[in-house]
Amino acid sequence: MKDSLKRIVGRLKKFGWAILIICLAMPIIGWFMPIGNNNGQSEYSSEAIIKLGNYENSYLTNADQLVSLLSNETSFKNILPDVWEEGITEELTVSVTPSKLVVLNITGNDEQSVDKLSEIENAIMKLDKSAYEEKSEIIESSIQALEAANASSDAIVDQERFLYELKTEKLGLEPAMLIKEAYLKGQIKEASVKDRVVLGALLGILASVLILITPEFIRAHSK
Repeated sequence: MKDSLKRIVGRLKKFGWAILIICLAMPIIGWFMPIGNNNGQSEYSSEAIIKLGNYENSYLTNADQLVSLLSNETSFKNILPDVWEEGITEELTVSVTPSKLVVLNITGNDEQSVDKLSEIENAIMKLDKSAYEEKSEIIESSIQALEAANASSDAIVDQERFLYELKTEKLGLEPAMLIKEAYLKGQIKEASVKDRVVLGALLGILASVLILITPEFIRAHSK
């Protein structure tokens, strides 16, 4: 034990300059590390999930197309002008699951991020409702027109076929469904500058101690 202490002290004298540099450098590195914000604020993440409808719309029933439009500032403003605000696409993340569900996620500095996501979610559902009802009304009008028409004996078969196709299409129509309303998914605590400096100092001390004592453990196990 006494010999080990002597070797550790000798190692400290020999590598003292390197240990000092490590202890000073680690807090400085911690200070400059660009991790999140620098004020120790919390960030809140909120999420909503939508299952798109089935009624043949160029983007409201096409998950990949909708994601592309909502990820672009200009196209977002065009399709959702009521909830658009500058920089919204920098806060909003839109993705598609393998099962074609659209996942909306917003990260902000306060719990109001949930309210903002709710507004976007509601705007999408409102737009979908309007498009779905319009498509449904068009098909219903076509059905009524065909049923009211007096088809000749030669055209009666075609009329029945068209009616069947339209009624089948109408039965297959589906509006979008809100699988999960906007909710607070989690709170992310960002490390402040002070926290990172303290962590850097602790890591520097730990590294220095390991430099001094690790050879003793290796020596003990090699005997």
